[in-house]
Amino acid sequence: MLAHARTAPAVVAAAPRARARAGRASGHRMTSRVRFSRVVGASSSSSSGESSNADGDDAFEDKLSALRGKRSKRAAKDTGAMETTTTKDAGEARARQSQSRAKGVREFTRTDTTEEAPDANWGVEQVFYEGPPARGEVVSNVLMSWTLVWLPLTIQAVGRALWLKYKITDKRVSVISESPLRKERTDVPIDQIADVVSVGRGIGQWGDMVITLRNGEKVELRSLPDFKTCEKEIAARMYKEKIIDF
Repeated sequence: MLAHARTAPAVVAAAPRARARAGRASGHRMTSRVRFSRVVGASSSSSSGESSNADGDDAFEDKLSALRGKRSKRAAKDTGAMETTTTKDAGEARARQSQSRAKGVREFTRTDTTEEAPDANWGVEQVFYEGPPARGEVVSNVLMSWTLVWLPLTIQAVGRALWLKYKITDKRVSVISESPLRKERTDVPIDQIADVVSVGRGIGQWGDMVITLRNGEKVELRSLPDFKTCEKEIAARMYKEKIIDF
């Protein structure tokens, strides 16, 4: 009886301990399950995130490639436009440089004399016209001189008929003034002429001609007879800009 009484409390005390151990063991198992589920969820979410990131990276690379292609086309267009602009600017610069080197009317004009320069050597020339302005201009202006408005034009026409002479050959265009107020002579070489235009007057019997030198200066020939033939011959022999293809 005494022995049984002594062992009973020990059995009673051991039962709560066993239940505590079982509770702790089950708690450990539940904690392990929770941790495992968290790890699995995290791994699955990370894998899904990685896959979505990979898809996003692929899409971004595709867009970037397309954008690079557009930029390359645009860059090619820009390069072509730049080359065209550079070529155009170079041509304009050469034209300006050529004009700056070209001589003007002053270099071809002698004042206070109507004689040719001592060092002039034109060689054998083919003359297309040599003489004064058209006489028809004087006649038409005299007929209209009874009006005060037309009187100044008549005086100018008479002065040109008396003191002005033209000489157009295959090598030069000469304008000679023998006016008592001022004597001068201008001899423009045919290769220094860059442009020539003419306008008919007097029902096409004579016309006014303007020649443009290489430096941009102009010389006028008023009331020139047979002006169309002279214009044609000058245009066939005048200076022409050389076109360089790049």
